[in-house]
Amino acid sequence: MRKAIATAAIGIAAVTSLVACGNDDSDETPATTENETTTSMMEEPTTTAENTTAGETSVTSTDQLGTFDQAKIDAFVAAFRTRYSDLSQDRDDDSIENIVIDSCQQLANGVDEQQVTEKIRVSAANGGTQPTQEEAEQIYDMVTPACP
Repeated sequence: MRKAIATAAIGIAAVTSLVACGNDDSDETPATTENETTTSMMEEPTTTAENTTAGETSVTSTDQLGTFDQAKIDAFVAAFRTRYSDLSQDRDDDSIENIVIDSCQQLANGVDEQQVTEKIRVSAANGGTQPTQEEAEQIYDMVTPACP
């Protein structure tokens, strides 16, 4: 039953984010000639690679990682609280959100799944209660869809 609720919460969040993130394309786009399109494409700046140094390529903050979808994070928190009541008891939402944020940062930095899962075991622990390896793997599976 808990698995079904968690799955439903994640599914609802995914559908909500898809609807909210629809494209802005419409049939009312102004007509352009082929020449205008080619000219505007040629005028776009291409200096991104020139301004990036080797030290700037690693992810060190959530700003560099990308924007988190708050609906996905909220769905994770709700699913975590529902599925792991012993791990979420007397815990604020921010500490549960940090499980997602920290894990996503590690994944963006190239840390492998096993190490991220071990870190989840530590960060998801609540007082003397620590998730089992299986629970940590399930939490990992809940985290990855919330990453930008």
